[in-house]
Amino acid sequence: MFERFKDFMTNQKLKWLGRFVYYLLILLLLFFMYGFNDASAGSYIYNDF
Repeated sequence: MFERFKDFMTNQKLKWLGRFVYYLLILLLLFFMYGFNDASAGSYIYNDF
C-alpha cells in the first residue's frame, strides 16, 4: 500500500499537473483580487505625482 502511494507521489506527470493547477489558481486569484478594470476605472499609482 505504501509503495503504491510512493509511486503515485513520484509520478512526474502528476507533479507537473499539480504545479500547473497551483499556479493557475494563483493567477486566477490575482485576477479576481484586482479585477478586470480598464485604465480609466480606478486610480493609478502615479496620478498623484
